[in-house]
Amino acid sequence: MSEAHLRSQILEVWNAHVSTVKTEKDFEVQSGNNIDDSRVYAIEVVKIIIHNFMKGDFDVNDFRTALDSYNKHNNLWGFTAKLGQMYFNQMIKYNETSLDKLAEALKELITEPKNLREALSKIETLEKMTIAIYTKSKDKHNAPYPGAVGFFLSYFWQISNYKKWPILYPNLINSFKELNVWEDQKTQKATYEAYLSVYNQVKGIIEEIAGREVSYWEVEHALWNFKFKPEALSYVAELIPSPKAGPIKALAKEAITVLSANAETPQDAELEERRQEQNDNAMASKDLINYQEYLMPRLSRLLNNGYVQDDIENSFSALVLEAFSQLDFQVEVLDQNKEKNAYAVLKFREENIAIILDAHPSSADFQKENDRRIVKEYISDNLKALNKEGYKKVTYILVSNHFTDLYNSFVSYINWNTDIKKTILVSTEAILYILAYKLKKKQGLYPILDRFGSFSSHIHMGNVAAELEQA
Repeated sequence: MSEAHLRSQILEVWNAHVSTVKTEKDFEVQSGNNIDDSRVYAIEVVKIIIHNFMKGDFDVNDFRTALDSYNKHNNLWGFTAKLGQMYFNQMIKYNETSLDKLAEALKELITEPKNLREALSKIETLEKMTIAIYTKSKDKHNAPYPGAVGFFLSYFWQISNYKKWPILYPNLINSFKELNVWEDQKTQKATYEAYLSVYNQVKGIIEEIAGREVSYWEVEHALWNFKFKPEALSYVAELIPSPKAGPIKALAKEAITVLSANAETPQDAELEERRQEQNDNAMASKDLINYQEYLMPRLSRLLNNGYVQDDIENSFSALVLEAFSQLDFQVEVLDQNKEKNAYAVLKFREENIAIILDAHPSSADFQKENDRRIVKEYISDNLKALNKEGYKKVTYILVSNHFTDLYNSFVSYINWNTDIKKTILVSTEAILYILAYKLKKKQGLYPILDRFGSFSSHIHMGNVAAELEQA
């Protein structure tokens, strides 16, 4: 590709990004700025966690747990997924007999490199360690993935110096491919070297266009918007109606952006992870069938779409609330005559736990009825009231039959813009599984709740069954 053609493409990418920022300024979702401010703050917290590990106050398991807990509440880099936290968990699992040795190696490897040569040496070292484990493992799905090494290490280096070290994101490599400036490499060491070179090339061209210095994060955000695919439009149209008001337009626009950013062909590890989730759900379905006898027939309507939306007592929301009531929550339906409000508040006074609940059979319906700013406002209002009542652990839960990847952005927005402890998307089947399990095992509520502190933002039947059945 000629330099002129590349500059022309990057000019188009950058202008689209600048236009997006200007469009979204009125809706508190300035492309990148909100995320970047949160990242700068989060970096200082993660640095403390790393410092505690480095000086020996945390062993490697404490370090892993502290990172996991913080990143699940502040998912600003995608570290909670396959290439980050899952890779870390698997490395610990396969080094259980030599954790002290692993800890010493990690202390050296995650420390910011002095230069690129040292960075590549660190990647090569960890890649060899990982390949040795992966090659010997009979269960590749549960072995640490060699392709995660670049992302994993560059995450920690960016925490140390975010102006110098970009994180190795597969999504950005895909954007570089679409710009025709990327050739696949055989090793993680070679991949990161090429990645940094291309990243700096693109960054340099953008700086010439913008007439100022730009950060790696700005380039990252601009390339998020670049992966636009026409087929995304028809899919989003099914989820979001033609908008009539400003905030909904912003939501629709971001939904397209998020979908486009996630629309590339999944990597092998991601495909395997999806297959595993499908298998987990299939196995859990068999268990739920066995457990159904413990559920009152009325609740079984949630499984076969037997609810009646216009019937106050038998609507989807009412049946979900009945399930939570049988879980031993004190339930309180909120005033639905207000312009917008959550559906209910659930309280468990014994442990000062409360849940702000929304329930819709279709997550698309939820988006039709609410924009994120309204949700943010009523969560904040209910959170203040619950805090005054002494509830210190407050979670926002949205229950639906199915969620799309678009909701990753929604969860992040709520977590960043409210003081809520956690936002969780819960499938209808998962709620019924939890209830049936509780009734069959004759367990109290808190022992079950206590096991879900480590869950990410999406609870489906597969992961809830895997957690409960291993007890």
